[in-house]
Amino acid sequence: MRKHITLTFFFVLLCISSKGQTTQQTDDTSSKHTYLTTRFHGGLVIPHHVNMMYFLDDFSSGVEINYGRSNFSEDSWEGFFNYPELGLGFYYGTFGNKDIYGAGLALFPYINYNIYRNSKLSIQNKVSLGLGYATKPFDIETNTYNTVFSSHLNAYIGLALLMDYRVSKHFSVALSGSLTHLSNGAASKPNHGINTLTASLGAKYHFNEALTPDIERTKPPKSKQREVIIVGSVGRSQSTYYNQNLYWNASLSINHLWHLNAKRAVGIGYDQFYSEVAPYVWTSKDEYAEIVDYSTKDYIFNGLFASYNVFLGNTTLFANVGVYLHTNIKPPQPIYPRLGVRQTFAKNFIANFSVKASFFRSEFLEFGLGYRIPYTRIKK
Repeated sequence: MRKHITLTFFFVLLCISSKGQTTQQTDDTSSKHTYLTTRFHGGLVIPHHVNMMYFLDDFSSGVEINYGRSNFSEDSWEGFFNYPELGLGFYYGTFGNKDIYGAGLALFPYINYNIYRNSKLSIQNKVSLGLGYATKPFDIETNTYNTVFSSHLNAYIGLALLMDYRVSKHFSVALSGSLTHLSNGAASKPNHGINTLTASLGAKYHFNEALTPDIERTKPPKSKQREVIIVGSVGRSQSTYYNQNLYWNASLSINHLWHLNAKRAVGIGYDQFYSEVAPYVWTSKDEYAEIVDYSTKDYIFNGLFASYNVFLGNTTLFANVGVYLHTNIKPPQPIYPRLGVRQTFAKNFIANFSVKASFFRSEFLEFGLGYRIPYTRIKK
């Protein structure tokens, strides 16, 4: 399968190259530059769980294709971030043991932030988040050794350091070092997740013949804007692999943001949680084995959090760190993190995806809707 995918990507790249070299309608003056990048990965799986060390017998390999664009217009929000590349990517890779861990596929949006760039050379750091698919998840009868993920559908997270160098009108040599993570966020167990560390070599096709513009980033203007964000979210998760029940989780989050500028905001807020899985995740097996039922009060708890937000047009990346105010069952730690992405649509409505965690362990994924109430600070 890997050979077929590799040949297919080469064919697509060559077809586009031929088309680009024959057309006479290249828009070299456009502020939007578009690219198609193919990378071939080789590396290893990081055995972050002791069980994995016994089963890894091969290196990790994969292929990735990205379609992206950079907008070098000085009046765009991209100017605040030194004109990054945004796009959509596809990845296929192996996990060091095809019989137990199989292979993974992922479809993801990404953003490449520029660390350094000139007309031919660019050095970038890449952040991607999307959906992943595992070909051989845990199965109680046929694949009990796979304790890293137990579902076909997973979340995909990728981080990378990229370097591209322009060698012709249409092509750049593309190098990278990447770290990827695949897991289902505790939607089902076992769920240790799998991490791969790879290096890659590839080619980047430039649809525009023009070199990268030498343009300085735009300083984001200061903002007096304030807003209140109200978001309700739900999700389901499994407590342990020996408890096959799926539990409901829900949250109501109220967050007040102070916009520092058009690029960033900080905030403080209140979380109200209803989590049926929390008593099982927070309590050891021996402690809850003798309990027949938990009451509703054991599922309800709340917290106060600080928030940091980065605005990418209508998309917001946020990181919250909270402290529990009241719980009826003692949590593993008094502090909880929350990471996610929000998309504004229909003016002030919000679509939310986030991960509620306990220290470095995911408790549940949540999907939700919300509403923004913006206002502006008025000096007296």
